[in-house]
Amino acid sequence: MYKEYYKLKHNPFQMTPDPRIFFASKGHKRALSYLQYGLSQGEGFIVVTGDIGTGKTTIVKNLIAGLDPKTYIAKQLVTTHLEDHDLMEMICESFELISKGLTKAALLNQFRAFLNSAHRLGRRVVLVVDEVQNLPPKTVEELRMLSNFQVDNKPLIQSFLVGQKQFIKTLQDSSMEQLRQRVIASCHLGPLKEGETSLYINYRLKEAGWSGGPLFDEDALNLIHYLTEGVPRRINVFCDRILLFGYLEEISFFTKAHVQVVADELSEEITSPLITQHKDHTSELDDGRQRQASFEPEQKVLKQPAVHLVENASKPAAAAAVTKVPPVPEKKVVAAVGTSDFVDIEETIKDFESRVEQEIQSFKQSLDKNL
Repeated sequence: MYKEYYKLKHNPFQMTPDPRIFFASKGHKRALSYLQYGLSQGEGFIVVTGDIGTGKTTIVKNLIAGLDPKTYIAKQLVTTHLEDHDLMEMICESFELISKGLTKAALLNQFRAFLNSAHRLGRRVVLVVDEVQNLPPKTVEELRMLSNFQVDNKPLIQSFLVGQKQFIKTLQDSSMEQLRQRVIASCHLGPLKEGETSLYINYRLKEAGWSGGPLFDEDALNLIHYLTEGVPRRINVFCDRILLFGYLEEISFFTKAHVQVVADELSEEITSPLITQHKDHTSELDDGRQRQASFEPEQKVLKQPAVHLVENASKPAAAAAVTKVPPVPEKKVVAAVGTSDFVDIEETIKDFESRVEQEIQSFKQSLDKNL
């Protein structure tokens, strides 16, 4: 709807990862470099983890799109909670091999024959296992077993394990020691920094055909980063709604106020991509900086400390000498900083403690008289 209004060639903030639109933040460059390094080594496992929506799949698609199909046979497998036999079926299906009705042994023999054929033809087989955190440890171990298929001490398949940060716990399990020893590189993708979020938004707009001047002011971009926490997928959803709002309201330049209106609308939706309770914080954002919260006077409540006295059963008269703890002096505690009637609460406590000490001394004197 808004593409024509903003004269865009395609949706700049589409949800489906597009390898043609790859924003190389510092973290994404590092992850992509690790993947490329793994390819150059031709062995071992490369592990890329990251939070939901940080762009792991986009990096993988970008990598695969850049491979020479005459040299590589690369397939991406998106896993669910699979057992080892089911995993082998999906791997064979991904490489267009027979996958149904075969035993696990038959699947493995078939896949080994496929790897040997690819090696004879001078082609390398790459398997990208996405959402690997869904696999139980036993199934992950099955992936390691595939790396045992070798010719002249060279692995016939190379695997890239991509998943959410929960997979780190799986790797740390004692049963994963052999797999960990074969991981030659690993990295974790985090959200974009504030400056990167601005660059990301402007980059995607430019790639989609935007040829005008800046579409967002600096405060608007800072607020978008704050509300999405710099997670690319959240940024895409939020910016898509902002542009739709701009089309409906005929807005050609977005300010912080415009972004806030869309944020308020999204906050009413169950699937909102924004952080919760944003209304308590966005009012503190000014010129991209968080203002210091104003101090509000607050009345302090002083609780009376409990004083426990042990009664002497053989000296009831002495024990009865103290009947109650003196009350706290009634003083108004004011917390209005900068005024002359401010009373330090420590003064009140010290006064109370002094009175209690006097009563204790009186109690001891009573005991001495009765002995």
